[in-house]
Amino acid sequence: MIQGVIFDLGRTLLEFKGDMDAVETQGAQRVAAWFRQKKRIKIDVDALAAAITAARNDGRARAPETLQEFRMRDGIVTALRMVDAPARAETLAEEATRVFFRHEEDGHALIPGALETVKTLWGDKFRLGLLSNATDDALIQRLVNRFNLRPYLSPVFSSAGLGWQKPSAKPFLLIAERWGIAPENIAVVGDTLNADILGAHNAGMRGVLVTYSESPSNDAHRDIIPDAVVGSVVQLPTVLRQL
Repeated sequence: MIQGVIFDLGRTLLEFKGDMDAVETQGAQRVAAWFRQKKRIKIDVDALAAAITAARNDGRARAPETLQEFRMRDGIVTALRMVDAPARAETLAEEATRVFFRHEEDGHALIPGALETVKTLWGDKFRLGLLSNATDDALIQRLVNRFNLRPYLSPVFSSAGLGWQKPSAKPFLLIAERWGIAPENIAVVGDTLNADILGAHNAGMRGVLVTYSESPSNDAHRDIIPDAVVGSVVQLPTVLRQL
């Protein structure tokens, strides 16, 4: 019997309205301009923007191989060093990370029915938590607060905060231990086969694939079979009773 549900965030509870590649490129440009114009750091703006993008792309490419998350803050520090920025610039990396994610953060919205479904499951006494692969933990925490999900989800974890990236079993099992619930009595709900569903199975949990805005990466991982498939999380109350 399912007693706990671990949600993914993006494409599961929230959707991003916009072109993510364009927003990330603009984010790098805004950070570089912010260092120069707002913080008076003598720096080549174009070179720093390119270095931020390169560091982010390199870090995200390596993370799936090691299952250790790349953190955007570290990428900004790496980029600053690549362009020989003054040492004091690194002390501003945390603030710069928030500048990088500002427009991405504003571009998110709740998937229709997501909050209502979370409230329903919480009212039905399921333990509910969240585990998101993300390069900045503070971003995930702000999004959870912005969309009023905080009262229902505990814990709220990200790969940036923990260091482990899904599909590592470690963060899933950490939640199971915190709840005191056996892994086989927990369902993981997300949009990616190779992160959410494989991660669930690695931890001995059930995996429920959400296809509302299914991850493009799934096409290469159809050999990973979820325990259930739902078009949206609004179907979860019925599906969980069948697992």
